[in-house]
Amino acid sequence: MFLLAQQSPQSSLYNHNLYNINPAIAGVDGTLAINANLRRQWLGLEGAPGTQSINAHLPIYITRGGIGVSIQNATLGVTRNLKANASYNQIININENTLLSLGVSGGIEQHSFNGADIRTPDGIYEGLPINHNDLVLSETNEVAVVPTLALGMYLKFKQLSLGISADNLLASTFEFDDSRSDIVFNQIRHYYGYIIYSQDIGSDIVLKPSVLVKAETAELQVDINLTAEFQEMFLLGAGYRGYNEFSNDSVVLQGGIKMSNNLQFIYSYDFGLSELVTTHSGSHEILVKYVIDSKIGKGVPPPIIYNPRFL
Repeated sequence: MFLLAQQSPQSSLYNHNLYNINPAIAGVDGTLAINANLRRQWLGLEGAPGTQSINAHLPIYITRGGIGVSIQNATLGVTRNLKANASYNQIININENTLLSLGVSGGIEQHSFNGADIRTPDGIYEGLPINHNDLVLSETNEVAVVPTLALGMYLKFKQLSLGISADNLLASTFEFDDSRSDIVFNQIRHYYGYIIYSQDIGSDIVLKPSVLVKAETAELQVDINLTAEFQEMFLLGAGYRGYNEFSNDSVVLQGGIKMSNNLQFIYSYDFGLSELVTTHSGSHEILVKYVIDSKIGKGVPPPIIYNPRFL
């Protein structure tokens, strides 16, 4: 049997947490940024996807680059993916209006599935040990670990930002330490491309339309969003996931508030549009952002000047 399912976690707040999908973002704003994300997808549907993640990134002026780390835990049915990555990106100031960043991230990913939670029509589940009466399915928790690799590019020109990135580039196979060698999970390469435009409307309102395209070998998905920031304190937004009548997924509403110069909360709710809408009550997502208000340091350190009066 061969099955395909969602691998990379979904996010409706991608445009507020771009480091999650592009390692080239680290430090480009010259600040320390910490992002914590929690998503409950398709609430009410048993075994629906859930994601918790945290990342942090900052500039490294001495190399004119940036570094970052991220940890992500994703559950789907009886499976769990735990991923830990570290990244480095090189930032190139092409001119006063144009910035280019190239980034790479790597780490490890642990994939596990709990065979004890599986139920088959002919299985025996009264007492212990359980027995699926299946030559393939395991009755225990299976765990495998593989390396991961991702690449990204980020380009900013005045109010326009765009990026492309690729994840799971090694397309690793999770091999479990179990006699049932027929059970394997394969990573699928994922590709992302996005564009964001920022436009001031008067002195207190900033509009930010954005488009994200996600693709792999079999599927393509598009997110279209528009957010408005008011007085650098409040945020409202709306979005749509899909691109034709066959890919309609959800309508997304967003809202956020800046509690201080450093701390911001953003929430989104997905109204389902696909055939799954009869089985769930929508998706919830919360993002907590902490950003140091001032620039870290003064920029690239000045050259050392030796004073001849002292040895």
